[in-house]
Amino acid sequence: MKSGSSQRAVKISLLCGQLLALAAWSIGSATAQEQVQLPLPAGPAAAECAPVTGEASGTVTLKRTFFDDFDKIDFSSNKWTPHYDGGYDQVSRRWLGYDWVVKRTAPGIREQQIYVDPNYRGTAGKSLKLNPFKIDNGIMSITAERVPEELENFLGGFQYMSGLLTTRRSFTQMYGYFETRARVPAGPNLVPAFWLLADDRTWPQELDVMEAPSHVRDTIMSTLHWEEPVGQKNKTACRTPLKGYDQDFHLYGALWTPERIIYYIDRKPVGQVATPAKFSKPMYMLVNLAVGGTWVGNATPATPMPVKFDIDNISAFTMGEPEACVTASNGVKTCQGK
Repeated sequence: MKSGSSQRAVKISLLCGQLLALAAWSIGSATAQEQVQLPLPAGPAAAECAPVTGEASGTVTLKRTFFDDFDKIDFSSNKWTPHYDGGYDQVSRRWLGYDWVVKRTAPGIREQQIYVDPNYRGTAGKSLKLNPFKIDNGIMSITAERVPEELENFLGGFQYMSGLLTTRRSFTQMYGYFETRARVPAGPNLVPAFWLLADDRTWPQELDVMEAPSHVRDTIMSTLHWEEPVGQKNKTACRTPLKGYDQDFHLYGALWTPERIIYYIDRKPVGQVATPAKFSKPMYMLVNLAVGGTWVGNATPATPMPVKFDIDNISAFTMGEPEACVTASNGVKTCQGK
């Protein structure tokens, strides 16, 4: 009798394990699909971002235009650029900004980190071999940590280093759905983020799909920045409670249409805002882990380090046909989302 019960227990345990593995695979592979459907909340949206309530009023079918599951990072391919835009110099045929400290932090809000990559030299004259990007079983981790004291002079005096990736040299899109599957850290004095900027270098046209500023506990923020009328800067933010977001991977996305922008967590709509009239330039994607600054307060020697931001994959989808995407002579692929 005991033997039979034991065998049944083993079979049940194995079956549960198989079901859990299947569920994990399904979630993990969700953004690898060429085509997905998203529920649409009732509209219209208002000028201020508001939480979504009620049942879905329909669905939208999306076709994939960009995908990276981070089996590797090859900076020579220009798929990802590890710093902010510094502009292309026709004479030297280089993207200026690679060596500029100002393009590797956000001085306007006094961030404390400098964004590094394996080839970054700072003022040392040779690679400092600092790599905040690690790949493990298809998960790319951006690590924020303290700069070794002996290297501070080569890195503008910054005491913290981290990583930033952008698609500005490879991919932009106007309208459509942008998504990452990530496990977001919740430590103090941090701002992990997945966001979009206009490809013509003007600001503000900024769409923050997901930010998790550490001073707002258990909350995911999704913010829109725009200028309207000329000279008047505006923003509106949705705050979505998500307790324990640092414990698990979640899908964070935003659907940008000419009429409204809808924010999603795990492909469920959580907030929406009316699209500003002049919010209509192609945008590129960014993902980064910022340390300190005027928004979340300065890190100190007591701030826990290192900290990891784990990204499984990043995707973009269009509401139109991917075949309509155009690749320019500089290698940048631009898609029209509708």
